[in-house]
Amino acid sequence: MTLPAAPYKVEDATAVGRYMEAITTRPPAAAMGEAHRLWTGMLTTKDYPTDQEVLKLIAYFQFPHIRDQLMADIPGIDEAPERILFAQTSTAPNWSRIESARDLLLHTYTRTSPEHAAPILTTIGYINWWEGRGSKAHQYLQLALDTDPGYRFARLTDHMLGTGIIAGWNTNKNTAYRNNINMP
Repeated sequence: MTLPAAPYKVEDATAVGRYMEAITTRPPAAAMGEAHRLWTGMLTTKDYPTDQEVLKLIAYFQFPHIRDQLMADIPGIDEAPERILFAQTSTAPNWSRIESARDLLLHTYTRTSPEHAAPILTTIGYINWWEGRGSKAHQYLQLALDTDPGYRFARLTDHMLGTGIIAGWNTNKNTAYRNNINMP
């Protein structure tokens, strides 16, 4: 597996740190709403985000409650976030949107610094799990743990994969990735 180059830039890491500080000064619901608008806007446009938008997104992904909501936004399904995260929805996900999210996150990874990369890499790994690519998901989770050995979400997700849990969407031919890759 080859990741795009992530040239470390001190100014990017500093900017992410400033965005993180600003996020902590907002009420949690306001910060969540801003993150949701930024991310869903990125997912619905055909253009890559600006560098500043990418750095803001990296900052939002550093907060677990925001990260979880942003992950739940990926499939474009209006169901409970916990059902979406565990791929247990009755509605099939929008697989092309999930692929776009993966591409955006790979692009975003190119702007991360080592201290901010684990949430992005873990989310890419999670997307691969949704798609039924457990081995590839494991590789991304290991990369996340290489950048931050204490990143609990990567460790828990990797443990989940290690127990053989399959994303619920892939247990149903009507919602499975390979059977729906050409659907809008």
